[in-house]
Amino acid sequence: MNQISPKNYDYLWTDHDVNFIFTSCYLFEEFRKSDIILVYDYKDKGLKFYLSRNQRKKFSRLGLRFFNSGKEFLSWRLKILNDIKNGKKLIAETKKNKNKIKYFTNDKIKNEFLKRVALFQKLGGNYFYTEFFFLDEIEKITSKSNKLTDHLREVGKIKFKARNILNSFYNYNIIFKPYIVEMIARIGRKDLPWLSFKEIADIIDGNGKCIIQSKRDRKYWVLAQKNNWQLIEGEKAKRLMEKLDDYFFNKKITIIKGHVANKGSIIKGRVIVIKTIFSDNIVNEIKKVKKGDILVAATTGPEIITAIKKAGAIITNEGGITSHAAIISRELNIPCIIGTKIATKVLKDGDLVEVDANKGIVKILK
Repeated sequence: MNQISPKNYDYLWTDHDVNFIFTSCYLFEEFRKSDIILVYDYKDKGLKFYLSRNQRKKFSRLGLRFFNSGKEFLSWRLKILNDIKNGKKLIAETKKNKNKIKYFTNDKIKNEFLKRVALFQKLGGNYFYTEFFFLDEIEKITSKSNKLTDHLREVGKIKFKARNILNSFYNYNIIFKPYIVEMIARIGRKDLPWLSFKEIADIIDGNGKCIIQSKRDRKYWVLAQKNNWQLIEGEKAKRLMEKLDDYFFNKKITIIKGHVANKGSIIKGRVIVIKTIFSDNIVNEIKKVKKGDILVAATTGPEIITAIKKAGAIITNEGGITSHAAIISRELNIPCIIGTKIATKVLKDGDLVEVDANKGIVKILK
């Protein structure tokens, strides 16, 4: 992986409390075609995402064409709304099946498991087009196109609905765990959450004798398109992680810049960093936020709305005019700066900062 140079990439986000089932599902078709790097830090239980700058430029040009197109946009709209509807059905079905799974045959369990994987990948692939890196070019010309403005307004609403469904798929406990627990009881392998969905399917079919016991929850590992998505583990992965960390995060920074999502008065306050956690542990993150705190997150979503309502200001790594933080901050009239890229890695709980949401600047005071 010596060919990977940090200067050629942008840091996107970090997801916490995810496992290898989640990761393998996330490698849907649109994702696998992209020059992306995933780095897992087992000590932090965080999966970092990086996107090449050249790929980001391609995405921004694609986004401009995609959202400015009538036919292509309407086709995508129908697909993602259908995925949302089917996702709701699978969530309800999983709740209903919880006490029945022990009576399912192995084939039935495998098929139900893979049905959820397929929906995750399908919805994830369509949701991919709403990510902020598709909007770089669009944001420069939005005010000049009524059609584009209408499309983006609709994208924001659809994104909210899709994220609500995806959160249940991101959270292992909700969709996948009921089936995996039964498989563990039958097969006797406790490492299933740290295998790919294909490996799990092979094991259920009796073809998994060559699949060694996974230690991915206790190792650094990397997945990247440049390595054809072949897993890199241990010291080699750790060296790449440190190389990227040194470039992006291990610098003395006193001012952070981003894009204005919602203007407001200049506010001083104490920072509370909320990790993007896809498990029930998100409840503990939300409890940290007190009235008037400066809420810092990689991204916001419906799952942390109670924390957002208490915040004196919002700062996010990610950003785009259709992002949850941008939309909700305007609705609640909370000063908000998005697209800082590194806020969650530079700021720490308790830091005193000054937020100027009129200029998109955050000063670290203490």
